[in-house]
Amino acid sequence: MKNKVLSVTECVLTLALLAVIVSQLYVMFSIYEETFESPVRYFKQNYGTDYITQYGNRYTEIREWLPPSTILSYIGEPNESFSMGCFNYVLTQYYLSPNLIYRNNNDFDTIIYNLYNSKRVSDATNFHLNNGWHIVKDFNNGLILLAK
Repeated sequence: MKNKVLSVTECVLTLALLAVIVSQLYVMFSIYEETFESPVRYFKQNYGTDYITQYGNRYTEIREWLPPSTILSYIGEPNESFSMGCFNYVLTQYYLSPNLIYRNNNDFDTIIYNLYNSKRVSDATNFHLNNGWHIVKDFNNGLILLAK
């Protein structure tokens, strides 16, 4: 294989072609630059509106209300999917830490109901209210504390 050396004319033409390509790319980028999503702008516009942040905002009052060494039983929505139930339970553990929270366990004196969709406990059909438990505090956001 023979090494081919480019002439001066070929080098100039190649550089000119590269300059045209780069300038066309710059023009296209400039035209569509506004439509590109900036991560910083997206974050600033959507900060605090995501599911997890809104979910956690519900726990500000209950965190002040509970002492940090409370052991709670957790009960979620009666008809939620398994994955969503686990997700909400883990978020509840996170937002109420260092309290200990056990899922669907009635061995403790305090229960936290996390009714994200229905918001209320029915006095007529609720097992706990019909078996000696009473509402300690309804936070009016789907979080309800029951005690024996």
